Amino acid sequence: MTRQGKVGPDHAAEEAALRLFQTGAVTHELSQKVVAEGPGHRLFVATPKGPAPARGWPVLYMLDGNAAFDFLTPGDLAMAPGLAIVGIGYDTDRQFARERRTLDFTAPDGLGDGLRPDHVHPGRMAGGAAIFHDRLVGPLRAAAEAGLSVDPARRTLWGHSFGGLFTLYALLARPGGFARYAAISPSIWWDEALINRIARDARPASVPLLMALGDREKRSGSDGPPPDGPAPATMQFIETLRRHPGHRAQVHVLPGHAHIQTLAGSFPLVLPFAGA
Repeated sequence: MTRQGKVGPDHAAEEAALRLFQTGAVTHELSQKVVAEGPGHRLFVATPKGPAPARGWPVLYMLDGNAAFDFLTPGDLAMAPGLAIVGIGYDTDRQFARERRTLDFTAPDGLGDGLRPDHVHPGRMAGGAAIFHDRLVGPLRAAAEAGLSVDPARRTLWGHSFGGLFTLYALLARPGGFARYAAISPSIWWDEALINRIARDARPASVPLLMALGDREKRSGSDGPPPDGPAPATMQFIETLRRHPGHRAQVHVLPGHAHIQTLAGSFPLVLPFAGA
């Protein structure tokens, strides 16, 4: 696997080698813990070495933590020596828990508890984002920050793909959980009408948002060559945000990046963003 990851659709079945925990890092102490909450989660924590500042460390929460920490390198951590990083993963040896992330990272439809069959992936359930958000800012955050000096005013949420979709949902529908948000290659296509409606209905806010996507992205398993340009649905969503008072995303198009490659490709952008 290259630094940016496999391009083909089999990347979702990759084992998480987590070499970072074998090599270690000059700038951070590394630890893992399992939390028996919901489906069971693994937390991956990189804590800056040395004494914490008086206000505590800024902290970056990364969804799909198994994959995020599989792609993180000591060089990445060296770009942000004063930033704590927490990977929120699932209790699996794979990079991605596909069924769980589909359920946890997709928005409810506003009917009943919002849960429903996934209209894209037969056999999966969807719509559990509100439930997962409560778990994330409640017991998972408490477990991650136990013994860690954190500045509550500098918590950032990062997500890629379905995780990026959840990040936008969290910003727009459940504001206040984090101070900054970074949505990378968000899966706007999954229910374009729903996420645009959530954006239109959101209260005005002035919360920093970083968005990044590649110009060679296509859905895993889809036919044809990669497109030449960023996803139109995502660019249209960005325009929807721009028409909404207070929401002004900083947007980066990553040249030559396919979908999986934007995960690690976002690190040079998001690490300084979260550490500021």
